[in-house]
Amino acid sequence: MYLGCLLLFVACILTNASKTRYDGNIVVSVIPSEERHYKLLTNLEDQHEIDIWNELRRNDSVHVMFHKQKQSQLWPLFESFNMKPSILINDVQKLVDAEERTLQTHARSSQPRGILDTFLNYDEYTAWLNDIVATYPDLATLVSIGKTYGNRDIWLVKLTANSGAVKKTAFMDFGIHAREWISPATGGYMINEYLTQYAAGGSAKDILDKWELHIVPILNPDGYAYSHSTSRMWRKNRKPTSTSCIGVDLNRNFGYKWNTGGSSSDPCSETFHGGAPMTENEAKAVQGYMTPRNWDTYLTFHSYGQWWFTNWGYTTSDPPQYKLLKDKATIGINALQSVNGRRYTLGSSAQLLYVASGGSEDWTAGILGILYSYCLELPPTGGSGFIAPVSEIKKTGAETHAGIVALLKVL
Repeated sequence: MYLGCLLLFVACILTNASKTRYDGNIVVSVIPSEERHYKLLTNLEDQHEIDIWNELRRNDSVHVMFHKQKQSQLWPLFESFNMKPSILINDVQKLVDAEERTLQTHARSSQPRGILDTFLNYDEYTAWLNDIVATYPDLATLVSIGKTYGNRDIWLVKLTANSGAVKKTAFMDFGIHAREWISPATGGYMINEYLTQYAAGGSAKDILDKWELHIVPILNPDGYAYSHSTSRMWRKNRKPTSTSCIGVDLNRNFGYKWNTGGSSSDPCSETFHGGAPMTENEAKAVQGYMTPRNWDTYLTFHSYGQWWFTNWGYTTSDPPQYKLLKDKATIGINALQSVNGRRYTLGSSAQLLYVASGGSEDWTAGILGILYSYCLELPPTGGSGFIAPVSEIKKTGAETHAGIVALLKVL
């Protein structure tokens, strides 16, 4: 027993020693209000001086991470631009360490931890998917829609009941950006809710009797696995893109109005769009699965910021039937807010933030013609950012599930 505990302790030390550390990194809030502010932040990120955590937005808090050694240069620069800098997180590594201790405690616990109790890594998530689909074979089917560069399966769960009705169809994906752990956790919450609550009737039965839900809970398996094993703040996939850089931002790689703004041609950039549209295995998997089928809605889930975006991302022009898009989304937002009181901001992503081309919701609307194509940025609005506490799994899952159920009922 003693030897087993000692070996586990040594393994934990070796694992932690191999992980990227964020000692000395802080997160600062700045408020861009002019075009030159936007250019400053994007240039600083392209030069790897800062890491932008949330979405670039006008007249609102943008969170940027950098080492405190740069504070003496960056702080006066932000002040000279009247961007009102303020400290949001004093020690990123402290948060990462606390998160890691929680995950290790869960791993050592004699009590089994499921999808609602902890942030599962890719292999654990895969095992959970296989188990729950085996438990509910009449409601769930698990398939791989493609392989990543690292040869991981991109899993899709199809949920529906044999009700005899003609079904509407929804495609949902989670975890397109690796470090956004609350997104795959929310996908797992929703899968679990539909399956475990169907027999009790209520909203789970209402939805599965009328809809086919096609859910990809981790769209970026390689990046997600890497964020657990090696680098907590990793964003992109893991395909080598140059002699020194790895990864494409999958949400800049989709082939509608690709590379028309808000993405980078630098392979080392966090928003690198790839060498051409739809080059990445993950984007190809979505394309291959979705293109032959008809869809009533498309939903992609990111974090963080509490936004409910319509298209477009590539232009500030209104999307088709913009009022209808917002009216339907408002129903979902109101239902979501009724759970925990958290309010989402609604509108076109380019109008509310800045232009960003190559996003999946633009592709589903522009190429596949799916009117109700939305992107949700899950909580929080600030606080610990990507490093959400485990308690957020049930909290965010419950409210998001309520919002999506309300939306599906009116589509």
